[in-house]
Amino acid sequence: VEKSTVPVKTAEAIEKILTHNSKGIKFQILSNPEFLAEGTAIRDLFNPDRVLIGGRETPEGLKAVETLKSVYAQWVPEEQILTTNLWSAELSKLAANAFLAQRISSVNAMSALCEATGANVQQVSFAVGTDSRIGPKFLNASV
Repeated sequence: VEKSTVPVKTAEAIEKILTHNSKGIKFQILSNPEFLAEGTAIRDLFNPDRVLIGGRETPEGLKAVETLKSVYAQWVPEEQILTTNLWSAELSKLAANAFLAQRISSVNAMSALCEATGANVQQVSFAVGTDSRIGPKFLNASV
């Protein structure tokens, strides 16, 4: 089970290594990236926004995905457990990180614009964050 942020198709490389070194042993590679925030990792583990599980779209892969899903279902509501193919799970984690970085970069650029115009960055962030399409998370400018 891949837990880390990895490049897309890492599962393929892992599979080749394990196949070469584990002759005759059957296994499945799953991607189960963590979405933990710094300072709230334990809370995020026990109360995640979502759990993402990716596997091969073969009978064996789907069975492995369902097995891991049943573990998470002990404490995570089923509607928060998302299943995809391996590559979608790996790319989803990278895309989430990219979206967060883009959001933080945008807020920092807005902060510079506020300084140049006399606007208050906290007030602008609050006003922007009340838009339901945007939301208030990660709208604080960095120093």
